[in-house]
Amino acid sequence: MIAVLARLRLTVLLLALGACAAAAPSRSPGAASTPAPSGPAAAVEAEGGLELVGEVFSIVERQYVVAPNFAAVLGGALRGLERMYEDEASFWVEPDGDAILVMYRTASEPLALARFTGTTREAVLRDVAAAYRIARQIDPGRDPLTLRHAILRGSVRSLDPHSAFLDREGYRELQVETSGTFAGLGLEVTLREEELTVVTPIEGTPAWRAGIQAGDRILTIDGAPTKGLSLNDAVKRMRGPHGTTVRLSLRSEGAPEPRELAITRDIIRVQSVRVQEIAPGFGYVRIRQFQERTAADVEAAIDKLAKTGRLAGLVVDLRNNPGGLLSAAVEVSEKLLADGKLVVYTEGRTANQSMRFVAHGKKPLVKLPVVVLVNQGSASASEIVAGALQDHGRGPVVGTQSFGKGSVQTIIALSDGSGLRLTTAQYFTPKGRSIHGRGITPDLVVEVPSGDPAPRPIGPAAELEQQQKDVQLQSALQRLRALTGPSLTVGAERP
Repeated sequence: MIAVLARLRLTVLLLALGACAAAAPSRSPGAASTPAPSGPAAAVEAEGGLELVGEVFSIVERQYVVAPNFAAVLGGALRGLERMYEDEASFWVEPDGDAILVMYRTASEPLALARFTGTTREAVLRDVAAAYRIARQIDPGRDPLTLRHAILRGSVRSLDPHSAFLDREGYRELQVETSGTFAGLGLEVTLREEELTVVTPIEGTPAWRAGIQAGDRILTIDGAPTKGLSLNDAVKRMRGPHGTTVRLSLRSEGAPEPRELAITRDIIRVQSVRVQEIAPGFGYVRIRQFQERTAADVEAAIDKLAKTGRLAGLVVDLRNNPGGLLSAAVEVSEKLLADGKLVVYTEGRTANQSMRFVAHGKKPLVKLPVVVLVNQGSASASEIVAGALQDHGRGPVVGTQSFGKGSVQTIIALSDGSGLRLTTAQYFTPKGRSIHGRGITPDLVVEVPSGDPAPRPIGPAAELEQQQKDVQLQSALQRLRALTGPSLTVGAERP
């Protein structure tokens, strides 16, 4: 009960932390307040190994999308330590901001472990060093690296749901994701209102075949609650050896009760582009994710369709595409926009994060009629492409409101081989629309009948049948026919 109350107090108290204050007296006989070192460098040196914490704090101060709230960063660091010790100890800041306190499970009163020195980066680094020192005293046998990583995970997570500290293994996994092959369930997830939420299942993966939908909330993974987990930790729990099973408890919007699923992990090979002619003269390009080779694959797909000699229009399907590389989204947009057209621009606090991306495609298909498909699972890079084509009038967007992730994360390598995924900018469509939290509104809204389809059919025959029943795809094809008119050959010209 003490630990729970302490956590509740931490959440409330960090909203109103004061500036520098005098050192608090000891709250228990024999326990003395620890004086703050004379500067952040001294604190780091004294504790040894906290250089990485200082490195991350400096990067956050310089590059985070808005001026960081270091009081919240301190709170995140303390929560990170609390998670390491469960009921052994709780950390929080005194109500009047005088001291950082620790409550031992065996103590009747909290102990003042250090003076609370303020909310600047330097002051918070001193406070974190003091908290780290007391954590080492609580359990001298605990791995110091584990403690430092707990501090970093909590600190960075306090910024926003998309920023994360990545240990060496996590950093390697992130690099694997962008290359297109990994083992797991095939889910893109985020945090919404502190709940682990599905952005989209990746098409053709175990999660997709199990019928998991965009917007589903994941309540437990193998029986363990997801509340309080970082995104990185949640992803780690869902990944595992090929052929093993993971149990998920999910709550869908409007469903009266959660549902339980047992899903077998598989090797996730994301083939980012699929192409076919869905009707005579009408091409269909499905982009599942924006990876390093996506733009080249899209160009090859369009060339394949154009070789039929009758390409009159193109459906670009971005549904359930969670995003990916910003550069790939820009390069795909260049295939369909005239030279010099603005694709997207970003705004951040530093000059190198405020950028404009302009189309400079070699042979863009500027006359080819296009219809874009989106849904709730279309996010980030998908919304960049849809927003650019919509703003420039290249073709209507059909489907349902997209996810609404309009922030840019930069992957930063750290000195020890770990990494930092940090929100450094927000992006805007050519007309200045911010998508973050709003999404792309289709020109033609087409809702999918509830409960359709789950589980999803697989195999060529089942896929053809599904396409014929796909009300969004059929609406897009109908709109495309209206744009092309009677001719089936006018759209494939290149300038």
